[in-house]
Order: sequence, then structure tokens, then C-alpha cells
Amino acid sequence: MIKIPDEAPSSFAKNGFLLVESVFTAEEMAACKTAAKELVANNSGPSGVHVWMCDTIPVRFESVSCDPRMAAILRPLIGPRIEFLSAKPVFKSSSVHFASPWHQDQAYWGGATKWSAWIALEDATTENGCLKVIPGSHRRIRDHAAVQDARGFTNRVSDDELKDETIIDVEMKQGDVLVFHDRLLHSSHPNRSGRERWSFIPTYRNADVPDTSTVWTISKPMNAPGRRA
Repeated sequence: MIKIPDEAPSSFAKNGFLLVESVFTAEEMAACKTAAKELVANNSGPSGVHVWMCDTIPVRFESVSCDPRMAAILRPLIGPRIEFLSAKPVFKSSSVHFASPWHQDQAYWGGATKWSAWIALEDATTENGCLKVIPGSHRRIRDHAAVQDARGFTNRVSDDELKDETIIDVEMKQGDVLVFHDRLLHSSHPNRSGRERWSFIPTYRNADVPDTSTVWTISKPMNAPGRRA
């Protein structure tokens, strides 16, 4: 069973993210990558992103999203009653290789706070497009410019606005999990490797906090498999 350090909640409150190493095995992640490629590689469009709501997600990926190891990581950060909302496999490749722009997820979602978990289905490096984050940026909502983007990144914060910020590259090993706040400013490096890089990102909220977001009309309690909220 995963046990996060006692200081993890305070570190998350300060930085807006928490990296937990070796949560899933290499075999589990390889199986997820194979399944994701079979299910979504031809249906993700130009973004390399495919979204499953919690009532349509395949069983294998629901199991990962609601795994007891994930619950053990999330409960100290969110609270005892967690709702699973949706998840998305995300890939970069030799053709889908662009960097994602700086943004806060809250600009797309609205409503109450959400938490996402970036799960590395294989190693993520600066060469193949790992995430970049700005520690502490979750403490305030940033203005986002609305742009036309066929890849779906229609809300973004310009690089020029962030030139004086501390930026951290989040390189991860296969099976690592990065949990982050929906106001954490993040982006990704381009994939310069010429090879694939897959991740899987489920999203959650605190069931005890009212949420005005209209993105999700259905959710699932993590501790009640088979039930819909």
C-alpha cells in the first residue's frame, strides 16, 4: 500500500503539486499503454488527447483511476469523500509532437477545485515532452487569452507573462504519479525524441464541496465501485 509522507499535504498546499514515485508497476503501465493505443490512438484528433467520462470509461482505466493506491495518495490532499469525474489518455508521437501552452485547468472547468493525477505510462523526459510546472501558481487565478486552436488549447497564458517565474521540469519514471491542483500553471515540452510518450490523467473533486461546473453531469465515488453519483 502506498503511504505518502506526513508533510505531503503541507507541501501540496505550498506548491500545488505532489510527485509520488513507483505507484504502479511497469507491467501495469505497459498493459495500459497497449490498451490505450488500441482504443484511442486513431480517435484523439490532432491534440493527442481523448476524454472518457466516468460512465463511459473502459474497465481497465476505471480500475486505475479508482485504485486503492490512488485513493491513498488523494485522501490526505482532498479529504475522505472523493468523486472520480473523468480521465484521458494523452500521447505525443513523431506527428503529434507539439508543446502544450501554459494554462490552468480551472480556466476550462470552472466551479470548485479539481485535482488531476498525471500517471506516466512510460518514462517522461524533457526530450519526449514531460510537463513543466510553476510551484505555488495555484494560489491565484490567472487571466487567460482565448485563442483559436484546432488542437483544443483555446485558453492560455503567454510565455512572456511568466518569464520571471520559477519553472520546474517534471521528469517522471514509468509508474510515477503527479497530482496537481486545477489552478497550477503547467505546460509541456515538445516531443523531440521521434518516439511515443503516453500518459493517463484522471480527474477528481471533493464530494463534500458544492461544484457549479457544468463540465461533468455525472461522477463516481471512489470508495463505491459500480455506483454513480
